[in-house]
Amino acid sequence: MYNILENVIGIKSLLWRQFIVYGVVALIPTAVDFALLYFLTEFIGFYYMYSLVVAFICALFVSYLSQKNLTFKNGCRRYAPQFSVFCLISLAALSLNALIVFGLTEYLGLWYMFGKVAATALVYIGNFLAHKYVTFEKFAG
Repeated sequence: MYNILENVIGIKSLLWRQFIVYGVVALIPTAVDFALLYFLTEFIGFYYMYSLVVAFICALFVSYLSQKNLTFKNGCRRYAPQFSVFCLISLAALSLNALIVFGLTEYLGLWYMFGKVAATALVYIGNFLAHKYVTFEKFAG
């Protein structure tokens, strides 16, 4: 995918190529996150904030493995410390995500899934930068 972005589309900057690949790869854990949130809330009957946390935790594992291997091509074998940092950054993202979803749902009356879309978009850039420069650069292969 990096070659397509550079040779076909003409994006030379590694940062921009990683940013784009991060977004494409993030579609997988994002789909897991959204699907579980909806399923747990609508079909199992969980309170949407509980569903949000459970779905996020499940998507976290998918996200770590896909971003590590596909976006940043990180060969670090120190999985425990790297995954711990990934989890801390992701926990901060979850907190911000939950605040945004709660605020948009409870105070603006939006459907929780619309709030989740807005929160995901708002948290995306910070997540990318934190994982690029902290999770996967500090623990290079």
